[in-house]
Order: sequence, then structure tokens, then C-alpha cells
Amino acid sequence: MSRNYHHGALAEAMVDQALADVRVQGAEHVSLRSIAQTLEVSPSSAYNHFADKDDLLRAVGACGLAALDERMARVLAAHPADNPDAARARFSGLGRAYLAFAIDETHLFQLTFGPICAVQEIPPEDTGPYNKLTTALDDLDRWQLLKPGIRSDLDLMVWASTHGMATLLVEGAVPPESVDAFIDSMARLVFIEGALSAAEGR
Repeated sequence: MSRNYHHGALAEAMVDQALADVRVQGAEHVSLRSIAQTLEVSPSSAYNHFADKDDLLRAVGACGLAALDERMARVLAAHPADNPDAARARFSGLGRAYLAFAIDETHLFQLTFGPICAVQEIPPEDTGPYNKLTTALDDLDRWQLLKPGIRSDLDLMVWASTHGMATLLVEGAVPPESVDAFIDSMARLVFIEGALSAAEGR
């Protein structure tokens, strides 16, 4: 017998189930019909909320972006002080959180930043993770911890480098043990000499 869901609840249940499925087996194995079967509703009921599987997966991708944003928010909350040490710790912590998300949530990471979700064409500056990076770099610049003349477009360079490292980790091209070396190298690239101590802290 099909279950009855009040208005909007079926869509939410479908996203929750798809999110669970993506985390376990990857987006390519998700089926809108199988999700409908799991939730004990008819396929036609499911299609009333999502046009096709990709439409549902894009909603799951939004959950992935929110999960990454939450991890990065926890980093900021752990280093709330307005001083140079905290600014350095926030910068390196955000990088670690991004890479940890890729390692811990590999399938969700691949969906969130893959071609299915890319068609939404959301500019990076409109996302929470990118805004947190920008704010962290602005703080470093305010404390004069960055090398002279590099602040312009540094957001894109740091994000692209970190995302590239995350992709290499996901694909198994580099081992998880490489994270520390990457974070330390990034710090040496952007910080002036003598400004590395807190950033290199584990």
C-alpha cells in the first residue's frame, strides 16, 4: 500500500533517501523509481516533485554544499578571536575542512561539484564556502599577513588549488597523508615570512 505524505513531505523524504543512497553507492546508482519504491509511493507521485533523476540529484547536491558549508562554519566557530593567530588558524582550518569533506563524503563531493549540479551555474561567490574563504583571506590581508600584492584574485587561486587537491584525493592519485604537506605549502605560498606558526599547527 502506498504511503500518504502531506504537502511537501514527499519531496523532502525523496531528497533524504537519495542523499543516503548517494553517500553509500554514488549518484550513478541512484534511481528515482527505486527511491519511490523504498518510500512506498507510486513513481508518478515521485515525478510530481522531480522531473527526472538529475533534478532530484541536484537537490541532493545542494545538501552536499550545505554540508561542506557547515563543516567550514565549525572551523570559524572554533577560532572566533579577532587576532592574527586566529586569522591564520581559520585559513588553514577551512582548507582542511574542504579536504576532509572530499575524503569523508567522496560520493557526495563528486556529485556536488560534478556535471549534474554544474548546470545550475551558481557563481562561486554566491555560495557559503566561497564566501567563508573570501572573508578569511580578507582577515589575513587586514592583519598584513599576506605577501605584498597577492590579495587580488587570491580567492580563486586558493579555491582552485584546494579543489584540485581534493579531486586528487578522491581519485586516489595522492594519499590522505598528503593533506598536511599541502596545507603547509599553501601557507608558505601566501603568508609573509614569520607568519606561519599558527597556520602550520595541526
